[in-house]
Amino acid sequence: MKKSLIFAATAAVVLSACAKVDTYKVSTQEAVSFGVYAGRAVTKAVSGTDYGTVTTTSLQAAASNGFGVFGYYTDAANYASNTKANFMYNQQVTYSGGNWTYNPVKYWPNEHGASAVSTDTDKLTFLAYAPFVANKDIAGDKGVSITDKAGSAAADEGITAMTANNVAGDAVLTFKVPASSEEQIDLLYGVMKASYTDVEGATIGTANSPLENLTKQKTNGKVEILFKHALAKIAIDIKDVVDAVDPVTTVNPASDGTKVVVESLTVKGTIGTSGKLNLYTGAWDNTATGASFDVTPLPTAIYSGATAPTTYPSVAGIDEDGLDKTIDLMVVPATGAKITGVEITYYICTEDPQLDGGVSIVKNVISKDLGTAINIEKGKQYGLNVLLGLTSIKLDATVDDWDDSAADTNVDLPKNVA
Repeated sequence: MKKSLIFAATAAVVLSACAKVDTYKVSTQEAVSFGVYAGRAVTKAVSGTDYGTVTTTSLQAAASNGFGVFGYYTDAANYASNTKANFMYNQQVTYSGGNWTYNPVKYWPNEHGASAVSTDTDKLTFLAYAPFVANKDIAGDKGVSITDKAGSAAADEGITAMTANNVAGDAVLTFKVPASSEEQIDLLYGVMKASYTDVEGATIGTANSPLENLTKQKTNGKVEILFKHALAKIAIDIKDVVDAVDPVTTVNPASDGTKVVVESLTVKGTIGTSGKLNLYTGAWDNTATGASFDVTPLPTAIYSGATAPTTYPSVAGIDEDGLDKTIDLMVVPATGAKITGVEITYYICTEDPQLDGGVSIVKNVISKDLGTAINIEKGKQYGLNVLLGLTSIKLDATVDDWDDSAADTNVDLPKNVA
């Protein structure tokens, strides 16, 4: 690093016998501080709530583990993809006492600002992701760092690897969609929330651009990170639609003695299952896809179990109000990813003491081709309302008129004669 910074240390300098003292200080060192926000997913025909989606509030919760940061110091040069993460490497940042904190604290380079003179203007670039995962093997054998995840997702699911600290280039995460619908991960990557203003009032970057080439911040300044959703979200809601032609109108409830329970649900199409996310560009590469996603486990309130029910179910079942919470699948937006249809197996169970066993159970296996496929894009949320159309059996009765076309026959007992 080339420097011609002219200063005296904090010590006083005696200029003459008159004991006049002038004190000069090096520019104060400011810690790198972060402000963090979670962006909303772009909604596409959404159903239900954002259950399962990371928000600013949920990211701040202790259980979230916060987020990870890769920091790049490039001296006076602009960031380039031949730089190692030489300032921060997978630095965990957590929320505490109203602030985002980390350890060890890092400080802005001081070769910038009117209070000192330098031929350089030092720059920092930050790449960030959430949720944070710790390192098990920082160097790795193949240029990746294998992660050691907490939680109940399988070891080979979620963020499974990242660019190692001895490898130059943009930080890249290797990700696999968890097979369990209860272990879905809302993977996020960081961009600039708004243009950054440095200590001299200079404006750097624009909203949604990379957090690159930042110079020293003000004392009360923060590097404001907006986290974007790297995956696509499929929000599934299942409800029965009884005797309604248009589901938008009021729907009649099923009878008190009837429950609809589900055995299986499958989303069909080209479903992204894994890939590599570049934290600088936000782009996916090396993606893999599957032809379907089996939603397992299903919510216990609607699930019939591994086999068909033989008695009246004890679970709540599906009603016209739908699920208490949508089933949220977080899938990789791979090239050509799309939803083409769904398949569901469910049972209509009705109590009837007149029957042997006291219940009628009808199995339904329904497959629906959407006709027009839904293309899956990064950061978008797609609502699938799975509507089970039930038509109650209605009876009507009339009494047929007698057919009096036949001739009358007289039976004389005995016959009267004149």
